[in-house]
Amino acid sequence: MEDVAQQAEPAKLLLVDDEPNVLSALSRMLRHEGYELHTAGDGHAALAILEREPIDLVLSDALMPGMDGIELLSRV
Repeated sequence: MEDVAQQAEPAKLLLVDDEPNVLSALSRMLRHEGYELHTAGDGHAALAILEREPIDLVLSDALMPGMDGIELLSRV
């Protein structure tokens, strides 16, 4: 499997979670691994990011107020 650091462009990930501490911790770890990250605190913000940014992978919390992760991913 190809190492992220060896890729010409890093994979673009979207992290979605309503807990700022979770977003912060995951962001630090994944940036350290060489990924380009975008974060959103809810499903609606995530959809707005997806409309303007090419994203390779969405990692979402399943339980969030308003729009849960299952609904978000079904809309994606």
